[in-house]
Amino acid sequence: MTDPSWTSTTVLNGDAATEVAKLKANVDGTIMIWASSLLVRELVEHDLIDELRLVVFPLVIGHGTRLFSDTTDAKHWHLAATDTVEDLVYLAYRR
Repeated sequence: MTDPSWTSTTVLNGDAATEVAKLKANVDGTIMIWASSLLVRELVEHDLIDELRLVVFPLVIGHGTRLFSDTTDAKHWHLAATDTVEDLVYLAYRR
């Protein structure tokens, strides 16, 4: 993808951690990542995520991919906010 149709979208080219570090330095505001577990894992490993917003769906399907893979060192997060909407739980964690 080189020309995204979504408003305020940036396509990363090259090393994701390097590109996001540049983006964070130049963007005034919130940068969101929607449903890209591989990118989130990479950015968590490089300490480039300030807040995690998770939605827990109460559905068990047997097995799947771990939310976070092994990291080179411990990553400490603190619960910052919670909310519920019907059966969904929204969690926000900050560094």
